[in-house]
Amino acid sequence: MSDTTGDLDDETAQAGHAPAGTAADQQTALELDRQASTGVTGSPVVRSVSRIVTPFVIVFGSYLTLFGTSLPGGAFQGGVVMATVIVLIAMAFGFDATREWIDERAFGGLFLLGAGIFAAVAFGALAYGGAVLEIAVFPLSVENMVKIAEVGIASLVAGVIIGLYLWIHEGIQKGSKDA
Repeated sequence: MSDTTGDLDDETAQAGHAPAGTAADQQTALELDRQASTGVTGSPVVRSVSRIVTPFVIVFGSYLTLFGTSLPGGAFQGGVVMATVIVLIAMAFGFDATREWIDERAFGGLFLLGAGIFAAVAFGALAYGGAVLEIAVFPLSVENMVKIAEVGIASLVAGVIIGLYLWIHEGIQKGSKDA
């Protein structure tokens, strides 16, 4: 008499499936549980690509911000592009992990830093005897003062977008848990 369970296990293994109760099944169960709790598939391709693309996205966002005064682009576009780095990281590694990695004070601070830089440029002109946002009165060139203002605006925009994205996701998660 032959062992039928051995034949089934061999057929399952040949079909590319691990037998029940193995480490592969446990790993699959853990992966499904993680997907349910974080909303992320955990694809190694997505994670690897996000690690590779992140520095290039930051450089491109900085380029848009700094050279948007004389070329297409600007502070709003640069801030949005730089904020997408955090969105990409959240989608690749999980929103909860990203919220743990980035303290809420960080993007709040980014928002306040941007607002502070812009306010310093806007109202600093008063100290030099000019009107609000009269950047020609500063000792730096007009182009450099515009770049400083653009960096402030980009920081403000990036802080707002990152905050809204993570706060909206948190609200969606709380809403789905309450339902």
